[in-house]
Amino acid sequence: MTTIIFTFFLAFLASFFLTPFIGKIARRYNIVDMPSERKVHTQPIPRIGGVALFLSFFFPLILLVFNERMFIQLVESDIRLFFFVTGAVLIFGLGLWDDLRHLPSSVKFAGQILVGIFVYYGGINIHVISVPFIHSIDLGIFSLPVTVFWFVLVINAMNLADGLDGLAAGIALFVSLTMLVICLTNGNILEALGFAALGGALIAFLRYNFNPASIFMGDSGSYFLGYVLAALSILGSIKGQVATAMIIPVIALGIPLIDTMWAPIRRFALGKEMFQPDSGHLHHKLINLGYSHRRAVLLIYGCCIVLGMAAIIMIHSKDETAALVLLVVGSGVIFLGRYVGLRLFIEPGRIGGWLREVSDVTGITHERRSFLNHQVNISNSNTMDELWQAICNALKALEIDLAQLILYNSACSLRLDKEQENPGPEDRCRVRSVQTWKRHEFIDDSWLYREGLFKLDLPLLNDDITPPQLYGTLFIIKDIQQQNAGYYMLTRIEHLRRTINSTMEKINSQS
Repeated sequence: MTTIIFTFFLAFLASFFLTPFIGKIARRYNIVDMPSERKVHTQPIPRIGGVALFLSFFFPLILLVFNERMFIQLVESDIRLFFFVTGAVLIFGLGLWDDLRHLPSSVKFAGQILVGIFVYYGGINIHVISVPFIHSIDLGIFSLPVTVFWFVLVINAMNLADGLDGLAAGIALFVSLTMLVICLTNGNILEALGFAALGGALIAFLRYNFNPASIFMGDSGSYFLGYVLAALSILGSIKGQVATAMIIPVIALGIPLIDTMWAPIRRFALGKEMFQPDSGHLHHKLINLGYSHRRAVLLIYGCCIVLGMAAIIMIHSKDETAALVLLVVGSGVIFLGRYVGLRLFIEPGRIGGWLREVSDVTGITHERRSFLNHQVNISNSNTMDELWQAICNALKALEIDLAQLILYNSACSLRLDKEQENPGPEDRCRVRSVQTWKRHEFIDDSWLYREGLFKLDLPLLNDDITPPQLYGTLFIIKDIQQQNAGYYMLTRIEHLRRTINSTMEKINSQS
């Protein structure tokens, strides 16, 4: 226990004095984070505080090397320490390189994956996953992808959490203290030393990183924190207790992990690039709700403390109790998500609507498959009469009230010359034929001039040539005052127009 306390305070002192020194160096060489729309700060701030965290973490551990008895007892007994240290250096170097050169996301992800693979083959891996009420699951060949996913997930969780002053450092601190207690409880001394060093370095670092921050940890710091938490969580997992081996670190890291996994889903649902930075994270939502910078950070701190306490309680609980706690914690996180504005996506109706759209686009729904049959019939038409009959059947399925198909001379073309204000007779489209379809007998041509109708004028043309050749126009009307338009009516109409275009090209080429 004395060694644990000694390690904690050595890391604290190293971080306390190194952090401002690193900040001065960063300012001298202009290694600063500039303000932007996504950033909360309004002035340039040093962004390589991760260097201080890295050095402070390893400082007390290096001193243990000079204690021969301690070195033999703790280090030589576990060869995985070499791979842990090497992996830490590699991931820290990747983050520092990004801080200095701004690497593309593909390079960063590739580097994280390679580090995960490296430590996996060094013995730091996940072979078994235990779940409440279910026996331990041996991952087998899936051990490698699960281990790499764990490292990439936690590393990016810390990186995304580094959006407000002191947020990532505070989250990592509470997780470190939680895992420190758990490791001490289960006699994992080597892992406890790592968490003690990390906790001491983070407490001192928060002196300069908490709002208003005078230094940022940067990617070098967030990558390093994520890697250390991921690796030590595996090394310090409880091997003798069912349903708690990896659930404990997952619960302790609950807030950043949920935010990280939710981010690409949210971006995908909004049509954005899945790995493009945005302002939709939990801490941004709290700021948008009117919370001050400090209040938002302290609120997330409180959630992390609750999750950490839940993780510690689960150590002394049976499997059924652990499952109950996990359920309560999960419900609380979902409630928090709804509170901070995520209900746009969490509400069952919203999710159902989005899934319905996806299923329609992919052709799974009955309505989409039925209309696809009409498109096939249109495509199989070999004459204009057959085409018109197939179009009428499709319009009936769409519940269109009135439609007119106006066909032009085959030589009709659209000039692209914008300066031609008075086109000659050869430039005008001459009507060849007009065909009218109506859904009910009482509908007449006067409908063309009624108010409050849904009207669309669809050009039928071949735009593969220059100038484009105009075959005709399909004019449709629907009385949406009597009957609402279908959810996918506009999509169906566009599918209809494109199918008619391709079919008319085929018919004209045959004539």
